Amino acid sequence: MTSTDVDALEAFATRAIEAYGASKDVAQTVSNSLVSADLVGHSSHGVVRIPYYEAQANDGSLDPTATPTIESAGPFTQVVGGAAFGQITGRYAVEELIETANSHGVGIVGIRDSGHLGRIGEWANRVTEEGLLFMSWVNLQGGAQRIAPPGTADRRLGTNPITFGVPTFDALPFDLLYDGATSQVAHGKIIERDGSGETLPVDWTTTGSGDPVEYAADFEEGIGALLPLGGRETGYKGFDLAVMTELFASIIGDGPVSAKEDQNWQGNGAAFIAIDPEIFTTREELSIRVKALSEYIRSAEPIEDSLEVLLPGEPEYRTSEERRQNGIPIEDAVADGLRNLANELNIEHELPTSLR
Repeated sequence: MTSTDVDALEAFATRAIEAYGASKDVAQTVSNSLVSADLVGHSSHGVVRIPYYEAQANDGSLDPTATPTIESAGPFTQVVGGAAFGQITGRYAVEELIETANSHGVGIVGIRDSGHLGRIGEWANRVTEEGLLFMSWVNLQGGAQRIAPPGTADRRLGTNPITFGVPTFDALPFDLLYDGATSQVAHGKIIERDGSGETLPVDWTTTGSGDPVEYAADFEEGIGALLPLGGRETGYKGFDLAVMTELFASIIGDGPVSAKEDQNWQGNGAAFIAIDPEIFTTREELSIRVKALSEYIRSAEPIEDSLEVLLPGEPEYRTSEERRQNGIPIEDAVADGLRNLANELNIEHELPTSLR
């Protein structure tokens, strides 16, 4: 593993995305999203995705030149990705969401046919920065099935993340954020280990025998499935959340659901909602509640001295602060993938020095 300067990594990501067809503005937008995911510690949605996006551009499932379109649904909207980068679609959706919430107190945006939307927490952060509450449900429109229902090893749903964001108005140095897959782990965590030779944690996956999948490469070849959140004991909770997420995203986005084993589309559908908390309370009262709750939660005594009680969004905040100072660590397998891509695109000289 090696550490890489944030700006150098973003510059390379921009150049790579440009090299397979995006405009400079689009490439900068996408690379900023990817590197911001690495910055907060969610490398499963970071630059590891660049070679995958290139493969999608080559097979036609991603159009680097496409622009999302906006359709009206009364005071609310639906954003249609049209095979554009999901990071571009996400920005369109968030802009519409914030504008509608500021005008009406509540904003609702449906998304369909989007490319990979990336780290949904990014969109939550953009909304909470405007002083709004955020919630979302995201599906994969029937493609990229990876979660098995409890008691089976048959893939039926995508990882279907649910996200919530609450602005804290300086009661804390960060906004509160929950952003999690309804599977035991996001698929990107598997991608990170593909090619590394590292075995997968036994609680992540299952096969028809009930045993876990040992290697990421096997999982990527279609062996086994991700366990729903809660694992072998209480996975019915995570799977039920995944089902509801599938439907919320599909209904509000007006897109497809998972309905058969082989569905080609692997883009995202989503339901984004923003609420102005000042409809119901004041910023001062919200801050008082956040502070009181956080202090009470932090008063819990850790079982071990090395443990610490952290709030939702706090690990990302701390990681971001540390990595801005010390650089972003890049796993060896991810670095190899970036080097291979740079060679293929003939932009080896654009690689950050630490990755050459």
